[in-house]
Amino acid sequence: MSLPQRHCWIIQGDTEWLYQQAYALYQSVSSSSCFWLSDAEHTNQAVHVKQAHQHLGQECELLLFEVSNKFDADAFGAVVGCVKAGGTVVILLNSTLSSTRWLRRFLRTATDFPAIQQFHQPQSLPSISKLHAKNITTTIIEPTQEQEQAIALVQRVVTGHRRRPLVLTADRGRGKSALLGMAAAELLKAGKQHVLVTAPSPANIQTLLFHAHQQLPSSKLSATSVTWQDAMIEFMAPDAILQAQPTTDLLIIDEAAAIPANMLEQYLIQYSRLVFSSTIHGYEGTGRGFALRFYKTLDKLAPDWRALSLQQPIRWGEGDIVEQFCFAALLLDAEPIDSQEIDAATLNELNYVQLEQGQLLNDESLLRQVFGLMALAHYRTRPSDLHMLLDQPDIRIGVLRFQGKAVATLWTIAEPQLEDTLAQAVYDGQRRLKGHLLPQSLLVHTGIIDAAQCDYQRISRIAVHPDFQQKGWGQYLLKCAVAEMTDDTDVVGVSFAMSEDLLHFWHKAGFETVRLGQHRDEVSGSLSVMMLKALTPRGQTLVDKARKILSCQWSFLLSRQWDELDAESVIQISQTLLDDETFSIDVLPQIQSFAFKQRPYESSEWALWQWFRSQLSSPGFEQLHKEQQQLLIMLILQGLPFDKAAKQLKLSGRKQIITQLRKAVSQLLDFEADISS
Repeated sequence: MSLPQRHCWIIQGDTEWLYQQAYALYQSVSSSSCFWLSDAEHTNQAVHVKQAHQHLGQECELLLFEVSNKFDADAFGAVVGCVKAGGTVVILLNSTLSSTRWLRRFLRTATDFPAIQQFHQPQSLPSISKLHAKNITTTIIEPTQEQEQAIALVQRVVTGHRRRPLVLTADRGRGKSALLGMAAAELLKAGKQHVLVTAPSPANIQTLLFHAHQQLPSSKLSATSVTWQDAMIEFMAPDAILQAQPTTDLLIIDEAAAIPANMLEQYLIQYSRLVFSSTIHGYEGTGRGFALRFYKTLDKLAPDWRALSLQQPIRWGEGDIVEQFCFAALLLDAEPIDSQEIDAATLNELNYVQLEQGQLLNDESLLRQVFGLMALAHYRTRPSDLHMLLDQPDIRIGVLRFQGKAVATLWTIAEPQLEDTLAQAVYDGQRRLKGHLLPQSLLVHTGIIDAAQCDYQRISRIAVHPDFQQKGWGQYLLKCAVAEMTDDTDVVGVSFAMSEDLLHFWHKAGFETVRLGQHRDEVSGSLSVMMLKALTPRGQTLVDKARKILSCQWSFLLSRQWDELDAESVIQISQTLLDDETFSIDVLPQIQSFAFKQRPYESSEWALWQWFRSQLSSPGFEQLHKEQQQLLIMLILQGLPFDKAAKQLKLSGRKQIITQLRKAVSQLLDFEADISS
């Protein structure tokens, strides 16, 4: 039986009228079959759009998506996939919304689909009950022919030759998680004892567990496992698997594109029977970039890997109009220009242009080319990035074109000087700005208060057509873009997940390493690195100072914060450091900011270590309580982890330790001040 089409309405009006329409629609169906999301706080029935993820893995007949402030494209892309066949998506747009380029394009795209109905206040709405087909069941009981093929391939991973992993890809609604659950159940029926499943969170595998449970009579279902007789299908977090390395008959990695690439590579090394599953044109913005990169890793580590792409929708009908509209409106299916059309391109024939946002709005083909380049180049190009591309006021969009076709693109964000009072608040950890990532990072993490006095351009994204990389196009694009910045920019900078190739690329372009991150990137699993290039004398002074500070801190922080950095990266960065024996750093401002304000501990750790070494023999140190002395020594000198220090000192945890540490440091500073006066 073919499944019925889903429907979509777009309704525009004022706040009160929209609420009346939404409430009437909500009342017309069972509350359990309606998801109501809103960015307003006016009703108990609606869930805030920021909580949209709580609906993932569930189904509804009616989705009410109410927009009063700004259209959350990521949330919309996530929940629209919850609407099952025959259901209706209702988008309620407040008349007070700004007419952004993104919104104008969204509404224009809707007019390309006659089945998308649009209503304006005070039009009457038709009865929604007539649209909804009765007794439509999309819960899979028997697998389709395509799913049976996939289940057989999953079983072959376990019963066939080792090191022949399977990669399953599909758009949403194709029953990918369901078939994985059915396949896992069949393995248990065949006598296998353990199937291990991992994903970004347990919420991602609820469909998998449910369908496994359905296939196993008398099995026990929990939020993280299915137990049947003496066998188990069990969830384990991605990092926990690498730490524990449990034995298993099969490891299933669901939503693999959202798991750090280095973890996926470790799974390939440690396990011989694996299934990777990923969404391609998803709201997460991960699938296509994942495929491009990870397939190369598979070719290297498991050259006999197999792939299967699922095409037939299970949750809604073939040619579903809502899916087509979402793909078009959110550019989920944007692709770069076909490589055959630019096959003759050479570097000398490329033209650099800086595009206006209005050009992209009015040229859909160009917009899809530019956005498609980013979708393939970056794991996390999301629908909200289209918002940024079309509407962010301080963005510059550089493009290399061949015969009018976009073959490479670079986006930069202006980050101008900060006012002195604001800069001090950022330095002290009392303000965290939205944007201004480069000066903010230099203020907070390197302790350069002068960083606020420069004008920056931050390179947000750069992408070269995947079939034409390693040809010098990226370097040429950078050179052209930077040449356009010299009149109003002191420093151009970039932050990225560190790799040997990327460090080499940016260093070749004249960028210098000034900072490493304190936490690993959630996509790549690598530490982030920040690199800067000076364009003016003022910018050069700043970059040199930042490099010298990194050089001073390098050996200390390698053992404290970057102890897992691989040897190749340590060598590569060490060779670019700017040593200067005459350079000295006044650490006292950082110590005072930590003690009396809210400057982060990790940002102050080196300064505290430099300062505290001379305090051990001071009269002020002798005045401290024994517990305070122990705390200072354990954390600052010995570098004990917070959990160990808390246990030894009988403190509740990190928060209490930091509070006590600030108090002890402030007492030492006060004692020094009293002596000086």
